[in-house]
Amino acid sequence: MNQEQIMQFQMIEQEANQLNQQMQMIEQNINEMIELKDSLDELENYKEGEMLVNIGKRIYLPVNAKPEKLIVEVGKGNLVEKNIVDTKKIVEEQVEKLNIGKMQVSERLEELQGEMMKMISEIEASQKGKEKKD
Repeated sequence: MNQEQIMQFQMIEQEANQLNQQMQMIEQNINEMIELKDSLDELENYKEGEMLVNIGKRIYLPVNAKPEKLIVEVGKGNLVEKNIVDTKKIVEEQVEKLNIGKMQVSERLEELQGEMMKMISEIEASQKGKEKKD
């Protein structure tokens, strides 16, 4: 294996590692969005009364409300009022986009795996060629 092949193999391996990290982040985001959608489903069926609102790190605020409207950030700090059904649609759209991204990352990982296998085959073939000459 010459120096150029080693560098090329390392570059492919590094890109594959980065894509694997990206895939993990995408999957984590998908899981969080699914949990959010489940919470919105519960909220949609909730009747009036006291509920606990998670304000972070397992700290809850008791709130007496009938959830009809939500304030949703739609990007760059812009807040809009949405009902639960519309908010669920936004979440579903985001999950779809994340799944598309996941598929693209997966396809690129498969390409890289193919490149690595091809390189390994070429190296093995060149090694066998050297052995026959000796």
